[in-house]
Amino acid sequence: MLFVEDGAALIMNAAIQRYEDNFKVDFPLYEHLDITRSDGYDVSISGAKNLAIFIETRIKNNDPAEIPEGYADRLY
Repeated sequence: MLFVEDGAALIMNAAIQRYEDNFKVDFPLYEHLDITRSDGYDVSISGAKNLAIFIETRIKNNDPAEIPEGYADRLY
């Protein structure tokens, strides 16, 4: 269960959708929760904004995030 600050999900989901539309693969969110964590939340508003910047940089550089082997098989 993720603790998400009110308003953060909209920012995070929009960024992830943009990533997935661009690269045509799922974004490995759980590999990047360190970017979204702050203020006692797993996904804070400031963290969601940081994730959006991270994703925009990846898109700009045409550099999809690495998806580790077995990522889809993990239980979170």
